[in-house]
Amino acid sequence: MTDDPSPHFAPIGILVAMLPVSDPAVSASFYSTLLGLELRREFVVGGQVTGCSLSRADLPYALSLRRKSTLPAGGADLSGEHPIIWRVADEWALELFRAHAERLGLNPTIRRHDDGDLVCVVDPDGHDVLVGLPVRAWTTFQGYELTSAGYVPSHEQPLLQLT
Repeated sequence: MTDDPSPHFAPIGILVAMLPVSDPAVSASFYSTLLGLELRREFVVGGQVTGCSLSRADLPYALSLRRKSTLPAGGADLSGEHPIIWRVADEWALELFRAHAERLGLNPTIRRHDDGDLVCVVDPDGHDVLVGLPVRAWTTFQGYELTSAGYVPSHEQPLLQLT
């Protein structure tokens, strides 16, 4: 812990929150209607939509939905997943967070994703705790396909049919 009541490495908000869901299309429709969000990302494995992310160009956050049946133990165990990605103010704050996690002995790793620069530590339950900065705006849709190299951009039109 720190004695500084407002440490510079502290997250300033949530970048992406992830929820396990039974049906991404049904849940995406619900959250789109409830919160006024729009489909911005889609994730496909073997031709099946396994998840999606919702946001809007004017919002600083996104909600990611993942099909429960594609998660370990049908969604009961989120080990290795990242339910929330915390956002920091800038690159300096991200480096301060990484250094802070290092000082705590958490062995932080740095990840570069198509959407963000991230620092990762693992919590006691095995969940990836990600802190980062977006590297591009969520103003348009982008689909991703899982390959041996990880998720790669694959399609520019949604496969999900929202109601």
